[in-house]
Amino acid sequence: MNSILWIIIVLFSLFLISQASRKIFKTDIFLGLFIMTKTKRFIPLLDKLAKPKKLLNFLTDFGIILGFGSFGLDYVIKEKITTRYKRFLIFLGSSIVFTYLSYILIQIVFNNNPMISSNFIVFMSVLTGIMGLSGFTLASLVFSAYDIVIKLFAGNAGNACPGVGLVLPGVKMPKVDLLIPWYGWIILIFSAIIHEFAHGALLRTFKAKVKSMGFILAGILPLGAFVEPDDKQLEKKKNKSVIRMLAAGPTSNAIIAIFFILLYFLIAPGFADYSKNIAIERESYVFINSVDENISVCGTIFESPAYGVLEKNDIVLSINGKEIKNRYDLSESITNVDSNNLFVVKNIDTNIEREVYLTPNEMGRFGFTYNVGYDEDYPIPSNYNWYKHTVDFILWTAILNFLIATVNFLPTFPFDGGMMSRIIFEGYFSRKQTEKKRMSKVSKFFGTIIVILLILNILPYFF
Repeated sequence: MNSILWIIIVLFSLFLISQASRKIFKTDIFLGLFIMTKTKRFIPLLDKLAKPKKLLNFLTDFGIILGFGSFGLDYVIKEKITTRYKRFLIFLGSSIVFTYLSYILIQIVFNNNPMISSNFIVFMSVLTGIMGLSGFTLASLVFSAYDIVIKLFAGNAGNACPGVGLVLPGVKMPKVDLLIPWYGWIILIFSAIIHEFAHGALLRTFKAKVKSMGFILAGILPLGAFVEPDDKQLEKKKNKSVIRMLAAGPTSNAIIAIFFILLYFLIAPGFADYSKNIAIERESYVFINSVDENISVCGTIFESPAYGVLEKNDIVLSINGKEIKNRYDLSESITNVDSNNLFVVKNIDTNIEREVYLTPNEMGRFGFTYNVGYDEDYPIPSNYNWYKHTVDFILWTAILNFLIATVNFLPTFPFDGGMMSRIIFEGYFSRKQTEKKRMSKVSKFFGTIIVILLILNILPYFF
């Protein structure tokens, strides 16, 4: 009930602030909750950004494929390859290739997580292959909804993790053990500006008018940005130009995510070695901080091998014969052995030394938390925290931009993918119907599915 109350308070506060802003400052309101500030100051900049037209068209075509997989590729090539047989072969071949690549990446991401069955991995890979990131998001919502429904019938829905939530940096999401650091606001604002400038630049590549630009505020907090095109003028433009404009925003976020994740993998190993050297010098022992009776992950219960075996304040002397002096000794000793592990521990309170054997559970966990003892005289280098926050900032930039891209490719209103899906999928319906009716069918199909999935994904907030 606390989660519901928290959501109601936030939404009611946003409503009051937005209405006050509308009456006092004459600002526009979005969805009745969010404030829209408008300006024309940056419109001339869009013309400069629109100059490399061929490059922008190439990148947005890549974005269409990234967002909608084989269906996106089919749309991109349909004007060049008009033979249905050849298009079908390309669709089939690309589906196989994209599905295989998706399967490899998804396996890496989930890393044999026992909560996710192999059948679902295949389902997610196939849907991602044929529908790109929009398919990945849909598959994720399906998995989360399925998990919630199963736990609902088992009477355990209150412990299930919701599949969607209000993401506010610095504020922990209800029922989810996730906290985005405060500087996530900086990343989100930066990403939103790039996203909307990308939309605006593509509008100017085909001479569409931009009426205004601006920011969307949740109260006093920047939530996003927007570009306001001339809708009547936009309706007269070719669908190919419009879909490129729509794809530009999430594509820019995807490119940022790719860049920053590559940057992270480039510098993270160096920082890890630097951090490890400090830990080796500074940390002198590892002790058990707590032992769980069982391990609950989103309402799924796993056994805790350490329960009844290890005790709070046990100092870990060695694991499998390796002396443990710091957290890296501990993690490396556990990581390198998959079967029974010999722990030699000594309790701080009783001073009794003993040997115990532990085998990790299906999650690869033992069910204990630990802390470390420090050499208080060891001086931490002044640049250590700066390096750490820089690496974390790079990683969060990659993560948040990936999330922005995937969510914006979702094939329903109000996301960019909503209109993109109408343009892409209307071509698969009978030409006996008008384009407007075909697009309406696409909207209703995806809209109905996603509304149902969203309702199921928020059920845990009500338990």
